[in-house]
Amino acid sequence: MDNYQNKLVFVGHVGAGKTTAIRSISDVPPVSTEMPMSSEQIDGKLTTTVALDYSTVELDDGELLHIYGVPGQKYLDFMWPMVCHGAMGIIVLVNACSPQKLTYAALMLEEFSKLAPHASFAVGVTRSDLVPSFRLDAFRNDLITKGFRLPVVKVDAREPEQVDFLVKILLSSRFVGSQIASA
Repeated sequence: MDNYQNKLVFVGHVGAGKTTAIRSISDVPPVSTEMPMSSEQIDGKLTTTVALDYSTVELDDGELLHIYGVPGQKYLDFMWPMVCHGAMGIIVLVNACSPQKLTYAALMLEEFSKLAPHASFAVGVTRSDLVPSFRLDAFRNDLITKGFRLPVVKVDAREPEQVDFLVKILLSSRFVGSQIASA
């Protein structure tokens, strides 16, 4: 029988790559609630998640990892507690192109650490290839300054190997007892 406590949730603002990351590592086609965006597009994005994305990945030991993505818009945050209940891990995706990336990351970490207090956390920075001036070490240090000491890596959400690596970082940090820790 599957253990639904093997729950991993991708969070982040619109355009961070949550749906793309889930699609890239899923063993089965994900259930998705993508809908056309209003006239206000973000980074040329035509659709957005309005409820959740869901899929599974079979782990090496045969257990299923249940993967969810939640909408990034604040007005859809009523989904966040329902999806995050019992999550063992939260991956915050941040779009490097956003001028508010640090603010967004800190807000997501604060909010989701309340919703899933026993979860492990990791941050994946997407689209960093489009921002030559982006420095991962500086971003990581800024998060530490805000009180978040956790794994932070660059990731291309379209590349299954990179998303898989990010998931493994999160799972590894879980087994060594790493959760959001104050600096």
